[in-house]
Amino acid sequence: MNFLLLSGSFHSRSRSLVIVDTIRPFLSGHDVLVPQLDRLPFYCEDLNQNKPPVVQDFLAQVTAADAIICCTPEYNHSIPAVLKNAIDWASRPAFASPLKGKPVSFVTQAVSAVGGARAQAHLKLVLDSTLSEIHPCHEMMITGIDTLTDGKSPITERKVLERLERHILDFIRFAQRRAAVSQQAP
Repeated sequence: MNFLLLSGSFHSRSRSLVIVDTIRPFLSGHDVLVPQLDRLPFYCEDLNQNKPPVVQDFLAQVTAADAIICCTPEYNHSIPAVLKNAIDWASRPAFASPLKGKPVSFVTQAVSAVGGARAQAHLKLVLDSTLSEIHPCHEMMITGIDTLTDGKSPITERKVLERLERHILDFIRFAQRRAAVSQQAP
């Protein structure tokens, strides 16, 4: 399967990118792509009429993906603009976008004990409106991320790794079931 991993941050010590690197081994045997969402221009109807090449490439990646995993921090009780912008680009045309029927899952992280719960809620709301297939599972939130990585070093805490692995393996099964259902549809 082809997995697209969308990071909600790209700064030099992005903990979301550390999480992306941490879950890659759990996706062994699958193709994994991590697009640079920070290179996308802000969504604009004018640009949507004549999409820049970077947007065309991103939309082709979304279309080719069998499933999407969003790894993101929580900013101001919501999702970062870079991730929302990417979803805005991929959500067109409404009700027939490359996100329609696409299995999606979330891994959020925060320094706080909330662990990105509000970002998860907003991602569910936004991606539900795109008709994506949201992974029905216990939410994968990583609290106290600052104690697990400095944004450069890998996550090594056993319980977090076990939870991440369980979450990703369950999502793979969900995406495979969704793919099997889609292949059976007329």
